[in-house]
Amino acid sequence: MWIPVLHVRINNSAKHSPPTKRFEAIVDSGAPECYFHADIGKAIGIRLEDGIASSIGGIVGGVKIPIYYHSIGLYVGADILQMKAGFSNKLSVAAILGRRGFFDNFIVTFDPGATPPGFDIQRLGRA
Repeated sequence: MWIPVLHVRINNSAKHSPPTKRFEAIVDSGAPECYFHADIGKAIGIRLEDGIASSIGGIVGGVKIPIYYHSIGLYVGADILQMKAGFSNKLSVAAILGRRGFFDNFIVTFDPGATPPGFDIQRLGRA
């Protein structure tokens, strides 16, 4: 199964921390927001429980995981996007890039039929 992955970095906007090393984030048009594993947040000085508490669930009802929102800078190539993103110890991947924060800043074109499958992103120009 093909999964679109993008290498990104983040920083802690509140502490003006230096960005992390690059890590893999899943590009997921079905995710409403951007989510990161708590360990990545801790590496840039985020105290998980100090964020805005909420919970998220997947496409299967019932199971929900706690999530805490913090202000971050997301580094995608030469672009830096400021956003609120969710952090959780229960996330099963390093990061998920969703509609709010990522897809509202980039046009994403998936090409699963290519060999190998791939995708392209283009920054939206905003005035």
